Amino acid sequence: MNFIASAGPGLLDRLAASRAAASFRPAGVSSRAADAVSSSAPSAGTRVTLDAATADAAVYARPSAPGAGPRRVWAKAGDDGLSELMSRNSGKEAHTLSDRWRGLGGALLKQLADTGERYRQTLADVVPALPDAGATDPAASAANAEGTGSADPAAAAAALQQQALSGVATNATTVSLKVQTRSGQTVELKIGVNSGESGGTRGLQVEVSSSGPLSGAERDALALLSDGLDRALEGLGDGVPTLDLLGLTGFDADGVLTGLDLRIDHPDASADRPGQLRSFSLQLGAEKKSLSLRTTSGEMALEVDAAATSRTTTGAPASGRRWSAIDQLLQQVDAAAERSHADAAMTKSFKDAFRQLQAPPADPDETRRVDDTRRPDAGEGRGRPQDAASLLAVRHAANTGSSSGAGTAAKATTAAKGGAVDALDPSAMAPMSDGLRAQAQSLRSGLADFQASFSADSQRTSRIGSVQEAGHADYRIGQTTSERPNAATGGRSITQTQTETLSASFQKSRTYTLDRAGGNYDATTVEDSKTVTTLIDTTRDSISRAMRRTDEQRRKTFTEVENHRAASHQEWPDQRSVVERLR
Repeated sequence: MNFIASAGPGLLDRLAASRAAASFRPAGVSSRAADAVSSSAPSAGTRVTLDAATADAAVYARPSAPGAGPRRVWAKAGDDGLSELMSRNSGKEAHTLSDRWRGLGGALLKQLADTGERYRQTLADVVPALPDAGATDPAASAANAEGTGSADPAAAAAALQQQALSGVATNATTVSLKVQTRSGQTVELKIGVNSGESGGTRGLQVEVSSSGPLSGAERDALALLSDGLDRALEGLGDGVPTLDLLGLTGFDADGVLTGLDLRIDHPDASADRPGQLRSFSLQLGAEKKSLSLRTTSGEMALEVDAAATSRTTTGAPASGRRWSAIDQLLQQVDAAAERSHADAAMTKSFKDAFRQLQAPPADPDETRRVDDTRRPDAGEGRGRPQDAASLLAVRHAANTGSSSGAGTAAKATTAAKGGAVDALDPSAMAPMSDGLRAQAQSLRSGLADFQASFSADSQRTSRIGSVQEAGHADYRIGQTTSERPNAATGGRSITQTQTETLSASFQKSRTYTLDRAGGNYDATTVEDSKTVTTLIDTTRDSISRAMRRTDEQRRKTFTEVENHRAASHQEWPDQRSVVERLR
């Protein structure tokens, strides 16, 4: 350990002590406390620590006079590769969250994969203090501020630096990643970024650890996640967030990892900048995938049946159907966004999230293709709506427990090995052959069950930059699928329902600038709903009947507003109900 010693209270000693304390004042510490050091030179020798004896002690740069610029303080010696990366990401060119995060997430995962040991580091950028002319009792102020009761300049300087390191976590933007392994271990990664603009100290804080020893396969799996994590953070932290999650959604490809939870909280987001990230979460597991995103313009959420994503996309034909179904649904989203004038950035994030969470498992030997599996006679039954309508009536009777038609099977039992079996018990259903399952899947949407929504404000500007249109859109779409034994056919009854709703309003200027205050604009509202129900009945080895019913309601209004009064009003209601016989 190196020391700078002083034999007495000489002028040079007082100046050095003053500079040591003044150069390291963190945000939130008064200049009175920092100035206390300058007027309190001890009669005994003064000792300033330049490096730490333990890893937990603060290590700080040699102090300089006030006005010399920010000084960097490290929680421990910053002489490793991760510390160098943190230092580079804290330079003058680092403005966005992407700049501060760049490469850190992946480097932390690789650090744990390489060593298997916990790593933790904090970097604080401390702004030099300016003298406070109003200080009357500096020594007492320093002692009271630090709670030490000591006026020793070295101790006060060290305490100020420790407070600066602690201040990095105050109102910081946080990244938290948890990964579960099949052996039961939990890997945790944390990154904290503080801009210093909302309290606390500007700086970076990182940590990665495991709840227990990791196997070689688990370490390899973590290393494979590193690039995906970096790409995800790069997109989320660069202004209006973009989603690049494919490097994470395949986290369980080798069966070594069982769960992933990524969360980001950005309390520093500026409300006057549309589309800026506020929070993000991604949860991936064997049964469910979910994602949520909040920005200064709105929010979106998506949940997908992960088990169905893997179960229904085995082989190239099934994968091709999945991509075709994804494209078809995204066309619905585009149509809804255009009709409602929804926020373009939120719509893009919604589509990107849906495409990536619904994507079939990656296959290195498989390329994206659109497979047309429609039967040549798929539309043959469209001229027989009465038969399909009758099937709907029978299905409704069965679902409501009526004694008419197929409803008499509601309480029936069927003989099976080991005794009577409840016909409504899904576990009692005989396994479907691969051929029959493929036929049934070809009549469904091709998507894993899901629930998705977004709600966001929108703005459109003119060529001169003024707001010409403003509005809000709420959009929801989802799908559920159920199977139950069909006692009448000895097979199954499959019901798949897809629902879609849209509610929106927007106001548009008739000139160059929207005049809401003056009450002069054109107002449009949109209220849409759509339900598509597909019903499939099977025998033990074939499809007996299949039909699809579509119910849709659409309503659009247009009002010309002048001086807050409706000068004219128009409405366009539309309603349709269509039944198709598929088999």
